[in-house]
Amino acid sequence: MLTGEQVKAAMIAANIERVDHHACSFCGYMTNYTRSGETLVFDAGCDCGPGHHRSPRSWESVADWINMQDRPDVIKRLRESFGLPPESESP
Repeated sequence: MLTGEQVKAAMIAANIERVDHHACSFCGYMTNYTRSGETLVFDAGCDCGPGHHRSPRSWESVADWINMQDRPDVIKRLRESFGLPPESESP
């Protein structure tokens, strides 16, 4: 299973600062995870839903999101987006 520390290390090593999550079903804004140093936030961006536009997230929450996927194509795309090696190359 992928850990939050692995996700953080991969994003930092690959110098990835943003990973898209999904487009808002109402306005189309692309929600995303944004990294600043070792801090991760989720940017909901639009005013279509309640809550803050940017909220802190744990690295474990991202690892959990990737780990819960069951489609190999989605797992591959997410791992690539966060700078992680393919599952077959993971420790």
